[in-house]
Amino acid sequence: MGVCALAAAGGLLTVPSSSAATAPPAVFTGGTAAAKPCQVTLPGGLRATVTGNAGQRTARLTDPARVKESVTTYWSDGHQYLMPATAADGGAAHPGPAAYDVTALADRTCGQAAARPAAQTATRKGTGRAYKMVRLTIDTRDETSGPATSGNLLLTNLDDNTFVRRTYIITHGVVRAVVPAGHYAALFEHWKGTSDGLTYWMTINPEFTVRDGTRVTLDASTATVPVPVPVTPRPAQLVSRSFAVYRGDGSGPGAEHGLWFHQQWPSGVSLTNKIRVNPGAGPVTHGRFSVVSTFDFASPEGTAQPYAYHLAESADRTLTTYPSKADPATLATVRRSYTGTGGDATPALVVGITVPTWAARTREILPAAFQFLPAGTEQTEYYSALPDTAWAQEYADTARGTALASGWSVYRAGRNPDETFGAGAPHPNGPLATRVGTVYCGACADATSLRFALLPAGDNTPGHEGVYERQSSDSVTLKRDGALYATGESGLSQVSVPVPAGRARYELRLANRSTGADGRLSPGTDTTWTFTADPGHGRTLPDDMLCPAEGNACGALPLLYAYTNTDADLMNRLTPGRHTLSLDVGRQQYATPGVVTGAEMSVSYDDGAHWQKLRTRGGAGRFTADCTVPSTASGHTVSLRLAAWDSTGSRVDQELPGAYQVP
Repeated sequence: MGVCALAAAGGLLTVPSSSAATAPPAVFTGGTAAAKPCQVTLPGGLRATVTGNAGQRTARLTDPARVKESVTTYWSDGHQYLMPATAADGGAAHPGPAAYDVTALADRTCGQAAARPAAQTATRKGTGRAYKMVRLTIDTRDETSGPATSGNLLLTNLDDNTFVRRTYIITHGVVRAVVPAGHYAALFEHWKGTSDGLTYWMTINPEFTVRDGTRVTLDASTATVPVPVPVTPRPAQLVSRSFAVYRGDGSGPGAEHGLWFHQQWPSGVSLTNKIRVNPGAGPVTHGRFSVVSTFDFASPEGTAQPYAYHLAESADRTLTTYPSKADPATLATVRRSYTGTGGDATPALVVGITVPTWAARTREILPAAFQFLPAGTEQTEYYSALPDTAWAQEYADTARGTALASGWSVYRAGRNPDETFGAGAPHPNGPLATRVGTVYCGACADATSLRFALLPAGDNTPGHEGVYERQSSDSVTLKRDGALYATGESGLSQVSVPVPAGRARYELRLANRSTGADGRLSPGTDTTWTFTADPGHGRTLPDDMLCPAEGNACGALPLLYAYTNTDADLMNRLTPGRHTLSLDVGRQQYATPGVVTGAEMSVSYDDGAHWQKLRTRGGAGRFTADCTVPSTASGHTVSLRLAAWDSTGSRVDQELPGAYQVP
């Protein structure tokens, strides 16, 4: 059989010529948005991890505990910058802002495609009408009302966020610019050191009109309202804090539509720094505006039952007074477990994300909190229960080399559902839309292509997505009506494959292998999905789920996702003796209805050398099976094989090698 081989963004792809005889060759291609996490190093040794999709990428500090100064984030012309406080000093020891462009660094370091700023044409986007260029002068003044000689000035055009969204380094008080006439917002960040730390004055004018000759003053002396560190109901240590301003139209993905300014102080930075804001800035009539301050606390070292506080204040204006303590009656409670695998003493990194619910749709978000926890920690976490604020978490399991991200949650005061990160073997999950923010559809199709946004290392909570941070390989195979149709070597994150029109039976296989701390424990997964699809027919996705790989008018494919659990401990260890395995099976969200009607499970106690089929009970997507781990399995791993099928003919077959350790 002859083959047609093509090199594409998604890897080397081969298509049997016989299967492509009646249609153009079908190939997996990576959308221009596909990108793996990229590690970059900024001047002075500051390291950052760039994740996400080209044009929608976000950088966060890789080692926040080692950072010794505050770090400011801003975007300009489609590029993100991470600026340490000393970078504003200039001189040979501190290069200019371009050296801190993490987007450009990721492009050079990892070969990621650059985000393209909107073309700066003579017509305003979407209107076809010409606009007038005018002169604007902004006076920046320090805390004494004198001309400012330090600080950052942010300016954004509210009529077309993608045209003007700039940052100026203040050295002599006055900024003169030529910009399109229209509506604007400006923020001036000024700071000064004292014997007890730094004070930051945040002066915001969230909305003003610019005509030729307009002059605006931002005076730090008007930032009179302190943003204090609130007192927690139980003793706790402040581990990080942040101050963020969101200003945009909230209409789509990208920094220009939401996050505008972000200042964070991780645990390695002096947390005695003070923040002051000018009161009464906002609300606005053009676009959206939110000011968010966050504070994250850990229980004292050695606490028998650890706990944490995640406190936030979010409003559509700057307040005239900020609370000095947290009211227990207003807090949400979550019991959260961070499982591990042992073999690595490095603490796991927990990253907290806080964002106004409207801004979650922009997908340009930054961490507000960092905490380092020993793997296998279970703790109670208290959250500010705010109706307009969404929370999410990321969890880096250093021993297993995986990074997990949760979906969005809006918490209510009182008890909320428990949550577990990292239980069992990593495996691909479908993203889960929650009506807060947006997610990509894990498996969808438009009229011409199958499109996927599946990551290989999720856990057993629906909606948790994960990647291997260490070296890994992802092999993909697609069959159409029984014939091999396409293969790829770069996984299923933001990829597509063109298919002929018409109803067909598909078989999609994703096999992953990872280099971890222990090659026997969770070395990868092997999943095959079987389903019937008729691309271009069916219900179009709602607006909280996006079509992958730059597709449009997608409908969900009927893939099945499997989640297994048992009574392993927080280090994913399973002792010899009797145990019950649970298997929950769900369908791709928004897919045509179907009922999961059957399942089967098998187990291996000797690292996959021999397999034993288990008696499986249950139905309607929920199954259990009993197993007995023999004493001879000590020092080995427990591996799982499973299969499930539904009333529409969809099926999932999955092998999870090294799912649990046997001590």
